[in-house]
Amino acid sequence: MRAEIINVDGLTMMAKSDTNHWVVMDTARDGQSAAAATPMETFLFGFGGCFCMTVKSLLLKKRLAVEKVSMRIEAERAPEPPTVFTRIDAVLQVSGANVRDSDVEWAVNLAHEKYCQVGVMLEKAAPIDVKWEIVE
Repeated sequence: MRAEIINVDGLTMMAKSDTNHWVVMDTARDGQSAAAATPMETFLFGFGGCFCMTVKSLLLKKRLAVEKVSMRIEAERAPEPPTVFTRIDAVLQVSGANVRDSDVEWAVNLAHEKYCQVGVMLEKAAPIDVKWEIVE
């Protein structure tokens, strides 16, 4: 995997990888709002997206009628630089007909331990707690 990052204006950066899709990143400066998500925000987006895709894929392989999978994430950061993540708490919401708690637990455990690469890598730096809710 390769990535290219280009400075487009001030601290605004654009990045693309082998898929050739661009992502914009920025940071707040001098009290002004940023033009895009910060790199740390995109890291959380990557974790949430990876985890949700993994769980939905696993549940669909069980031939369950999963409609939507979403996640809310709260992350704590160290107070002093480097302000890395020190804890991540997430709530996964799964909606669909006849989805059982045991099915979601199975998928969450597999995603957490093996198949969500972003989460497996991130947990080496900060503990991650994922809870789930089934919405019918």
